[in-house]
Amino acid sequence: MLIETVLSAALATYRNKQIVVLVDDPPNRPGPLAESLGAIADVRAWIAEGEAIRRAALEGPATALRYAEAHDRLADWLREIAVRLKAEADPSFAHVDRFVTDRIVLALAARHEAEAQKLRSTPGVDLAVARDRLEATAAGEIVSFQRKRFGNLSHAANKAMNLNAYLGLMGRDWRSVADENGLRLEPVAAGQGVADLSVPMPDYVLTLDADSVIVSDYILTLVGILEASPKAAVAQTPYLTFPHGLTPVERIAGATTDIQYLIHQGSSHYGAAYWVGANAIIRRRALEDIRSTRQENGHEVVVFVQDKTVIEDTGSTIDLQDKGWHVHNHFEPLAYSATPADFGALAIQRKRWANGGLILFFDLLRSQWRQGGFWRKLPQLFVRSHYLLSPLIGNVGILVLMLMSAQKAHPMFWAPLFMTPYFLLYMADLRRMGYHWRDLFGVCALNLMLLPVNLAGILASVWQMAGGRRRKFLRTPKLASRTVVPPYAFVFNLGILALMVAYVVMGLQADQPYGVVIPLINIVLYSYGLWRFVGLGAGFADLGSCLAQETGRAVQGLWRPLRSATALPVFATACPVPTADFSIAAQQSPLCRAAVPQVSEEDR
Repeated sequence: MLIETVLSAALATYRNKQIVVLVDDPPNRPGPLAESLGAIADVRAWIAEGEAIRRAALEGPATALRYAEAHDRLADWLREIAVRLKAEADPSFAHVDRFVTDRIVLALAARHEAEAQKLRSTPGVDLAVARDRLEATAAGEIVSFQRKRFGNLSHAANKAMNLNAYLGLMGRDWRSVADENGLRLEPVAAGQGVADLSVPMPDYVLTLDADSVIVSDYILTLVGILEASPKAAVAQTPYLTFPHGLTPVERIAGATTDIQYLIHQGSSHYGAAYWVGANAIIRRRALEDIRSTRQENGHEVVVFVQDKTVIEDTGSTIDLQDKGWHVHNHFEPLAYSATPADFGALAIQRKRWANGGLILFFDLLRSQWRQGGFWRKLPQLFVRSHYLLSPLIGNVGILVLMLMSAQKAHPMFWAPLFMTPYFLLYMADLRRMGYHWRDLFGVCALNLMLLPVNLAGILASVWQMAGGRRRKFLRTPKLASRTVVPPYAFVFNLGILALMVAYVVMGLQADQPYGVVIPLINIVLYSYGLWRFVGLGAGFADLGSCLAQETGRAVQGLWRPLRSATALPVFATACPVPTADFSIAAQQSPLCRAAVPQVSEEDR
């Protein structure tokens, strides 16, 4: 997926850009690190071929025919890249590779062909404009940076500090210095020696997750918006999912994500948009307004994007609001992101999404109060609060309604009728985003499967607010193999299913037919969700594996004091049940500084 991400940024139309892949694999793990660096090298080699074509055309005589031939050759070069992508495609991500090939690579090839035809058929071509258009297709330099090689940069295991580490280097020259503690970066003043690393200061920074891609017009469109809106700190198009997911989880979870695309756009009407971290173009000057420093491992580190919670982009939106900036959502599908293909990976993602909103809600209240006009901005506050509190209110509300369904039979019978308008609107939005109305059933079932996951994220927020430590940032795995199903979620869902069955039995015995309607609906949804999305076999296998591991640890814990007291021989305790594949993928945060300092009128 990293190849597709870097390639999409390199092919985005914009002159004078640089792409920096922030590789976050630990240096002591040579396998993943070599894989990441190898992917970057592959893209760099592909792009070099196109740059040679472009350079040859720009260095020669300026003629329409010469530029047309260059566009034709660039189209052929892009078709060769499409062939390579198809040849190297992973069957588990075939729909992603197909999307990148068709919607980005081949679509750009068609543009080059059209431009070549236009140059040949149009009399009196403005050669200066033709040259500018050819220059705007330059891929720019592609480099990588590894913060964990340097001891005086933050090594905090989250995306925010990975980005902060490089943002803090911008605008200066640096040299690498070795001491007894390893490598560190020191600034190099003008005339004070040769720099190992020179980091320009851009006007705009494009951030893009390593599981996301952008289309060719992304940078030009959003930079144009920022140029026209001087108080906009962030311009973004909330991402859509790659269409035609290969698994039921990916397809239905993708539907819920695509609905969020519409919700984000609606929030813009009230000036209540939040920065969505998967992709965005950020005004560098706005980042300076929220700059701070802190001590980490004896070193001062620069912080722009706060990592107070695991939803760092949401918290940074409030920080920017405090300084008078706002976020702009552009209503056009320009960015796409991968969706977890199995329930275990989805659970990691959605638990992270549910964690932090409750904490940030109080920051939002303080921010709104400090700005003044509290009551005038009440609609904005309401929409922002909905985004932060919906995991709490929605999930707790669903749980309470399910638990009350047996005690409050007649009132609960009318609940589906009150919810009908919501379901009708949701179905209309599903159709609008290219799904079927019947997918609403799958959405409801998947949301019930995710109920314990969301509640776990909410409890993590409560724990942090009560004085506990912030939970570790867990990156969403993007693996061809299956990620382990969280045992707590599987047991919770089985328990709720059993409870609903008990409610139906009690209702029938008490001759209360109305009281069994909602439990029966829940039984159908839970049964379908456990079969279709979680997988009963996978759930029980992972639960057994977890129990075996915990039993092994308990035996070791009991054996250790006895062994030290009696000096008995040491025996190894092994887990008798093989564990399911489980991995936390090291996520790169590429494309810092993909957009560049100056924006000329010719670029737009």
